Amino acid sequence: MRVVIVENQGFYLDLLTDALRGRGIEVAGRAANRSEALRVIDETAPDLAVCDIRLTDASDDEGLRVAELVRAQYPDVALLALSAHLEPAYAERLLIMDTVPRAVGYLGKERLGDLDELVQAFHRITRGEVVIDPYIISQLMARRRTDNPLDRLTHAERRVLALAAEGYSNLGIAQKLNSKISTVEHHLSAITDKLGLAQADEPSRRQVNVRVLATLAYLRGNHG
Repeated sequence: MRVVIVENQGFYLDLLTDALRGRGIEVAGRAANRSEALRVIDETAPDLAVCDIRLTDASDDEGLRVAELVRAQYPDVALLALSAHLEPAYAERLLIMDTVPRAVGYLGKERLGDLDELVQAFHRITRGEVVIDPYIISQLMARRRTDNPLDRLTHAERRVLALAAEGYSNLGIAQKLNSKISTVEHHLSAITDKLGLAQADEPSRRQVNVRVLATLAYLRGNHG
């Protein structure tokens, strides 16, 4: 796997570079700002671009802009955004870059402390999956708002949706909940019905990742 790292803090840049190389992942290039990032990605053709969301000061979202430009110019490059301060709105912004979200992730920088988890996320994202930090999901679960479409879901359905939003497969959800795979599939079907997503017999269902649509509904239903 070839990776480009976009990070303006030398400590994190060196730490992540050394850690990944120690795991056999090729760090094909490094950049500290938008212009460097686009040039390095063009020159090295990586499988994955890892971008810190804040590249200029403590409140900017320059890394998200880099991600959006990379997705527009080099759509086959997978994207992972890292942030010291996780925000649901940033996760949603990443997910709406494509009509059908794919090959994108949003994780907290503390994941650098668990290389096994981080490298696993790299592989999942480059396979085309969507990976959202569990902390974001747990924070969303604790919030309440009026007229929340997620209020239509049962407690069991919300648990399934939370794990789906983190990127777990049906099998993975069943294992986490000590449940039957068929039960998870039943819950996901009920979730798509209650949230008004594409139905199984609609042609559009075959073109849309319902799991990701449910994740978007989850995010939008909780950060308002």
